[in-house]
Amino acid sequence: MQTTKQFVLLELLRQKGNWVSGDELAEELNISRESIWKAINTLKRKGNQIVSRKNLGYKYIGNESLDEDTINFYSGMKFENDIFVFDEVTSTQEVAKQYLTTHEVKQPLVFVANNQSQGHGRRGRKFYSPSDTGLYFSLILPNPSHDILKIGLLTTSTAVAVVKVLEKFYEDKNFKLKWVNDIYLDTYKVGGIITEAALDLESSSASNFIMGIGLNLATKEFPDELLGKVKGINPNINIDRNQLIAEMAQEVIANFSNYTHPNLIEEYRKRSLLVGKEVTLKLGTSSVKGEVQGIADDGSLVLKGDSGKLQSFTSGEVIKVDW
Repeated sequence: MQTTKQFVLLELLRQKGNWVSGDELAEELNISRESIWKAINTLKRKGNQIVSRKNLGYKYIGNESLDEDTINFYSGMKFENDIFVFDEVTSTQEVAKQYLTTHEVKQPLVFVANNQSQGHGRRGRKFYSPSDTGLYFSLILPNPSHDILKIGLLTTSTAVAVVKVLEKFYEDKNFKLKWVNDIYLDTYKVGGIITEAALDLESSSASNFIMGIGLNLATKEFPDELLGKVKGINPNINIDRNQLIAEMAQEVIANFSNYTHPNLIEEYRKRSLLVGKEVTLKLGTSSVKGEVQGIADDGSLVLKGDSGKLQSFTSGEVIKVDW
């Protein structure tokens, strides 16, 4: 059941940019104008920008803060009770994994944070996650069949899903994908994806998958060790993060049921940053060098070494690229 605050917010969102009468809101809810006024003030304290005018009512402008109800609205009310928003966490991946230790999950869940103190990607690499300028979230995706899926394709197709949404919000940007899970603009990393499986110890099967996505949207300042390697997508504009995450989470969830479709790996190839480049691929304690020939149908990286022989790699990390 909706609270007064939720009802008022949803009405303002439905009529965003237009004036909404306080009298009409009160009449529809059968409550006093004072109750409406209190709800408006509560919404303002949560970061909602709402303008008040005598004889006109209230007008919703936006919200730079992350908010469950706003995200749910932009998702078409698909995430009611299925989204959790935090101001700061160690990492959304860790929060999601901890949730799984005490809950049985039947439908996709979304965990979002404004800041991560220990954000990380593959192989434990740190992901810089400052407040207000990025988007950091994890999804728990139930796997009823308990099959160990084709992780390579799941990661590549999720990368495509994420970039497709980014291309809608940043129409002037040419996003590229660095194998296997990094999102780039030019030679700078702007985001990354991590795919992890939650294993059922009794059956040694994957009961859930946890997809983590981190994006530096408007971040301007980075630690010294990251300078020249990363940047924000566009520090000069403010994207509605609530709308962005609503669309992106829906796209990733939809992708999960169709992640092996051949069109998705083809979309990944079109956006590949590495084809034709000389790279160094780290494999545990060793490494190999070669020219990237392409991305195989299973999502693996195809390299041509000095001998001219082609090799495919399903794991590893590209640690150097000759731009």
